[in-house]
Amino acid sequence: MNKEIYFDNNATTKVDESVLNEMLPYLKEQYGNPSSTYSFGKNIKDKITNIRKNIAKLINADYQEIIFTSCASESNTTAIMNAVKSNPNKKHIITTKVEHASILETCKHLEKEGYRITYLNVDSQGKLDLKELESSITEDTLLISIMMANNELGNIYPIKEIGQIAKNNNILFHCDAVQAIGKVIVDVKEMNIDTLSLSGHKIHAPKGIGVLYVKKDIEFNPLIFGHQENNRRGGTENVPYIIAIGKAIENILNDPESNINIKKLRDDLEQKIITNIEDVKIYGDKENRLPNTLNVAFKGVNAEELLLMLESFNIFVSTGSACNSELAEPSHVLVACNADLENYSPIRISLGKYNTEEEIDFFLKRLITIVNMIRRRK
Repeated sequence: MNKEIYFDNNATTKVDESVLNEMLPYLKEQYGNPSSTYSFGKNIKDKITNIRKNIAKLINADYQEIIFTSCASESNTTAIMNAVKSNPNKKHIITTKVEHASILETCKHLEKEGYRITYLNVDSQGKLDLKELESSITEDTLLISIMMANNELGNIYPIKEIGQIAKNNNILFHCDAVQAIGKVIVDVKEMNIDTLSLSGHKIHAPKGIGVLYVKKDIEFNPLIFGHQENNRRGGTENVPYIIAIGKAIENILNDPESNINIKKLRDDLEQKIITNIEDVKIYGDKENRLPNTLNVAFKGVNAEELLLMLESFNIFVSTGSACNSELAEPSHVLVACNADLENYSPIRISLGKYNTEEEIDFFLKRLITIVNMIRRRK
């Protein structure tokens, strides 16, 4: 097989052809500024409003609660800093040890500013203990920030229960839903979520566009000042990319069962790996996991070496989060799980809608050959 086999969809996704076609006119003919009063701009503003409504429909929100940002990292940072500014007399935040870097780095910054951060533990499968969450809450707690699904393990966390805990204690609840959107049902009302982030490039839109949901009855302090986004995020709207994420969301709404085939491919691959290769370890919560994600390790096989050998066959997987891939450090997620990283060095396989059974079969054959080859050399 000569074509590239891309199994790293949790890092980023291929831009859908329909998404590209939808955005192109807004890079060429429809270049008006949506803040303009004349029709050339107003028509674009109306289009953006309809996109807000579609995004709101996907997460069961009001369209006026949708803010466009440059990326989910901006959305996450804005949500946390908004909670801080809205609660000037409180100094405590609760999050987890397995959050995305944009959450963890913002919290590290706040620690330097005198805030106290509780980083909740996870067990060997990456699961949270909600009793630890409840016992960590104090009168000084201003925010709970917990992701809906983990980008490395694929674990889906009990967001509805966490949201209820936050609501019962009158604490703001932020949820990074980047990996969950389009893969699991998201309902901000039922889950008692106050702020939520999502990203375009995880759902077949381009990089450079994100969304922040902000519940309308909470105080909001912008990170970037200006009159756009109803005074909540300054800067001329990135129209082509808003159009793109709108089309990507529309595709999700029109194909609610798209993950059924992806899950079947993942489950078949997982079972065949376990059947055909000895000393395999699967990381994560197998009962509550994204339908596309498989984090797997082979005893005595270094993940970096395995990754490079797979790449020689045009097969692309990852060793963890793309946001941390340039750092010569073990995955903070697997360290939090107390994983045996000396003997088991994991790779992350994250499938997408363009992957096929033929690709899975080709990958499996090469994987078996490479793992056996590496082990024979030990």
